[in-house]
Amino acid sequence: MKKKITTIIIILVVCAFGIFTFLKLRTNKQELNNQVYKADTTRAVLITWEKAEQKMINPSFVFAGSFEPNKEVQVLPERSGKVTNIGIELGDFVSKGELIANLDNEELTLNLANNQTLYEDALRTYERNKILASNEALTKNALEKAELSVKTFKNSIDVLKKQMTYMHIYAPMSGYITSKSFELGSIVSPGMPIAIITDIASVKLNILVPENAVTQFKLGSSMDVSCDAYAGTKLSGTVDYISVKADDSKNFLVKIKVNNDVANIIRAGMFGKAYFKSKQPINALVVSRNSIVGSTKNPQVYVIKNGVAVLRSVTLGLILENEIEVVGGLTKGELVANSGLVNLANGIKVAQAVK
Repeated sequence: MKKKITTIIIILVVCAFGIFTFLKLRTNKQELNNQVYKADTTRAVLITWEKAEQKMINPSFVFAGSFEPNKEVQVLPERSGKVTNIGIELGDFVSKGELIANLDNEELTLNLANNQTLYEDALRTYERNKILASNEALTKNALEKAELSVKTFKNSIDVLKKQMTYMHIYAPMSGYITSKSFELGSIVSPGMPIAIITDIASVKLNILVPENAVTQFKLGSSMDVSCDAYAGTKLSGTVDYISVKADDSKNFLVKIKVNNDVANIIRAGMFGKAYFKSKQPINALVVSRNSIVGSTKNPQVYVIKNGVAVLRSVTLGLILENEIEVVGGLTKGELVANSGLVNLANGIKVAQAVK
């Protein structure tokens, strides 16, 4: 009986606590709702607006990006061995064919000498057997075996001589040593990079261009380029590559090649900008960039109709310095809000603020 009473008391306490918590949360929610700003649709919000204009524009673009080397290669040994001589250091400039390193070739040298001796001995045996065979003192089969021995040792010598060339590692192209991962006495193996050579005689500025501007780029066309590290310096570049596939953000990779052989002032990884200006004017419907709300994927504007702000989705075209082209969702002469947008909501009454 006592146990039952205790259980009932516990249940009542839990229920009471649950009811109290529920009421408290509801009260807190009501207080929060009371604190949330709610637009007063009966009172006009002071803003400014502009007319959507149809005009001729000469679109110009500035795209930021970073420079990459013209070419970059890894130096890979073709044979395992111990490094016995180093021909380069980090940061050195090397020409194509210049020595990078020598590997220990003592074992190969001994094998080559041994095979050379065996070859000469096999050759003498073959010459003797030819004389014997011509006098019918030796079978044709024995002569063929002697000839085969000569060819076998000759092939072995050729293979060893080829392997000897692998013990000298040379630069596959001209450029700067930008990575070095071996020292005197290091053991290197095929497929293990021991150095990286970077060619910056020319560099490429990689920029990402939106789809509404990529059609303005043509392979081989000239563009002005600057490097952020050298303020005020303008260089001439050539469009070298235009991607045929957009990335996840619907941007296209464009590479602009810049001649860098004068003192190699631009280093790979530096930031730069590309400047593009259309040669032909375009007739476009434009509004100020301040008029656009929402994201680039879902741009919108507030159109003013009879003193009311109406939120409308639009399709954007070229993005200019202070203006933006609208290619859909808006017509010439419509009024578009361009300031005070943070106070607007769809259906809010508005009035023109005094400038």
